[in-house]
Amino acid sequence: MKKTSINWPTIKSLVNPWLGPIISLTILSIFGAIGYRITEGWDWGDCLWMVLITITTIGFGEVEPLSEAGRIVTFLIIGGGLILIQLSLQRLIGLNESGYFRRMKELRFRRLIRKMKDHTIICGYGRIGKEIASQLQSQNTSFLIIEKNPLVKKNAEESGFQVLLADATLDETLVSAGIHECRSLVVALPNDASNLYVVLSAKGIRPSCRLIARAQSEEASKKLKLAGASIVVSPYVAAGKTMAEACTIKQS
Repeated sequence: MKKTSINWPTIKSLVNPWLGPIISLTILSIFGAIGYRITEGWDWGDCLWMVLITITTIGFGEVEPLSEAGRIVTFLIIGGGLILIQLSLQRLIGLNESGYFRRMKELRFRRLIRKMKDHTIICGYGRIGKEIASQLQSQNTSFLIIEKNPLVKKNAEESGFQVLLADATLDETLVSAGIHECRSLVVALPNDASNLYVVLSAKGIRPSCRLIARAQSEEASKKLKLAGASIVVSPYVAAGKTMAEACTIKQS
């Protein structure tokens, strides 16, 4: 099964939708200023100022009393401005429905990740990942969560955590999360096969990265260590040993 990569938005894709309104506004302003220049003979500053207050309907008084031709120019500018505003509102609604503002948020988030240094990457926000995130938060440690389930991502974000919606088993995801700049990588996905895959990927990208992995069994623990994990923790084995030790403690 082929895995998809992260489709990050680009600045160009976010700017392009606004080129039409900006160009239209520029053309309207230029032709409006030329119209006042020809009909009223004002300097360019007064012409542009008159265009501005006409388009925005601020309601300031005229620069100077308008001639009949000047009033026609004003009428055309108002008409053009109303059409431009209507088209801009339609564009705004369309962009909102197409997820434009969500992509803009993703771009800001991508820039935030690029600035992260010496942070911890947590792969998976299950029961173990949630507890790790809570502990790191209490220690004021910078960290980033990688989670591919949108609903789980939403829950993590509601707790105030930074979450990258992506597949942690992809090399591109680990690079985007800042594996080259991170302090450590915690692999806490729900199954051993995925954890092993992430450890192998991370080791191939950055051999010196400190890798902390979760294992469900002793066999998986051995394989993760062979794959390059620095520390392997088996919650079930650790809990079993702790409970067994508690059984042997004599009560006073």
